[in-house]
Amino acid sequence: MTVSAVGQNENSHLNTIVKYTALGTAGGYSLKYLWPVTKQENDFNDVRFRRTVINYCRKVTNKNCVAEIKQKKQISPAQDMFVKMIENENKIKKDAFLYDNLTKKVNTLGGEDSAAGKEFRNIIRYVNETSKDMTRKFATAYHIMLKFKRPAVPFLVAGAGVGFLAGFAHNVMKDDFSA
Repeated sequence: MTVSAVGQNENSHLNTIVKYTALGTAGGYSLKYLWPVTKQENDFNDVRFRRTVINYCRKVTNKNCVAEIKQKKQISPAQDMFVKMIENENKIKKDAFLYDNLTKKVNTLGGEDSAAGKEFRNIIRYVNETSKDMTRKFATAYHIMLKFKRPAVPFLVAGAGVGFLAGFAHNVMKDDFSA
């Protein structure tokens, strides 16, 4: 049996429950950000929304690449072909990056083995990789934004409830009693 000093109430039953409830509430709040995004919360899984984001990232990447190329004093034929391909308003832009159209453009530059053809393929590869990276970053930022947007109250209540039950169970299973 444990002996405690008179008037020492550090380990009272109510104090234990309050501590555990506060810890549970803090844990519940942190769980708001740690809990994965569910399908009901996530609009990014919708094909139309995802396609819109991917197209936007591609447009931004294409415009940035064109701006970089235009800043140069002298541009190569492959770079000129890419700039014309992006800035051409008469043609439907979604058809510009089809494999057959890209192959035709490479053939007009001298074929797959020519320096201009290889440079054009490298430009296309660079633009695709950059847009994929931008899309990944956008998706990550979107998931983080969804977690911040979540209401905190359900997580706080659940955490406080678990903490309260843990404090109550700790008091029930405690084996040192004051006489």
